[in-house]
Amino acid sequence: MDTSYQPLQLNQRVEFLDLLRGFALLGIFMVNMPLMNAPFVTEMGKFTIWTDPANETASWIIRFFFTGKFYTLFSMLFGMGFYFFLRKADESGNTVLPVFRRRLGWLLAIGILHVVLLWYGDILVFYALFGFIMILFRKKSVKSLIIWAVSVFMIPILLTLGFVLFFQWALSVPEIAQTLTPQLKGSMVWMNDFIDRANVVYSTGSFVEIARIRLLEYANILPGAFFFFPNVLAMFLIGVAFGKKQVFENLEANRGLLNKLALYSLPVAIVGNWVMAYYSSYSSYVVFDWPIFWVTVSMAFGGPALMFVYIALIAHCYYKGYFKKISQAIMKTGRMALTNYLMQSVIATTIFFSYGLGLYGQVNIWQGMILTVAIYIVQVIWSHYWLKYFRFGPMEWLWRTLTYGKKQRMKL
Repeated sequence: MDTSYQPLQLNQRVEFLDLLRGFALLGIFMVNMPLMNAPFVTEMGKFTIWTDPANETASWIIRFFFTGKFYTLFSMLFGMGFYFFLRKADESGNTVLPVFRRRLGWLLAIGILHVVLLWYGDILVFYALFGFIMILFRKKSVKSLIIWAVSVFMIPILLTLGFVLFFQWALSVPEIAQTLTPQLKGSMVWMNDFIDRANVVYSTGSFVEIARIRLLEYANILPGAFFFFPNVLAMFLIGVAFGKKQVFENLEANRGLLNKLALYSLPVAIVGNWVMAYYSSYSSYVVFDWPIFWVTVSMAFGGPALMFVYIALIAHCYYKGYFKKISQAIMKTGRMALTNYLMQSVIATTIFFSYGLGLYGQVNIWQGMILTVAIYIVQVIWSHYWLKYFRFGPMEWLWRTLTYGKKQRMKL
């Protein structure tokens, strides 16, 4: 085993990236919380569980300010981190691809265990798989990376447009509509039955029963990967482009670029996320119609646009030294991003599933928002104290140890 390539040392980290990772963890958890508390098909079919004004407002806030903004940020940071990993080896002249592939292989294993043991909404499996694809792009120019990223962003839009046009045509032809309409109604009936069954299993079932229904949910959402996960790959590529431009390594020199990017992005962010929040309330992935098309378009452009606005605001506060103590605490949360991401699943499923408090389906949307913030604050505090004594988070240490085939030093 070649151990000539060594992991990134603490004094080589880019602090601002850890700050962004820390913020991304909060945003991702805010979006995931309602999905951890209800079957995924409630989101696919827009089955309404809480219809009172408070919960509808809470749902709108999540869609406008959080959905599609923070997983894109986290994905971009992963792409940038992978680029740094590869670049460091290129600079030292060491062969790193075997180590890199081993790193991705172990991340894939962690993601699979996350799905099997905790929650179907895992992102790590696709991070690992797309990491292998990213190897092909590591020597591309910044311009080429951006062109590829925009092209990949178009995949869900074109797929959704194709399905919408097909359904509109099929339902307009009486002979086809007679066959298709009962099938669509059957899908809605199955989803209603599945919601009832999932609510019972997650709140009262055994661990094995929960694992079975979780894997069933995962199997049912995999086809949706073509409509969602291309955006992850696109943000990976943008992350590589940002890494090549050293945007966050030299924050002072690039503040103008970030401000200009945010200024151009703001109108797209406002319009795109209003459209997404509005149409999401009554669109469905069961019957592809024009509302779901506009959700897909607005997600593809409005999500990254608001993400760039967030980055510019955070960069401004960081550069000016505003909220310094809070920023330092969030940075430490970001240094333990993998650990904290997985711990969010551990904590939430323990609260909701039968082997914990059994509150599945009983925490509404606005209560979930409060719970998200409370858990995140605990994570920030825990990360601060953990890193007083240790160099890495537990999962970061395990991932490094498995990657390099050598036990990493844990204590400071």
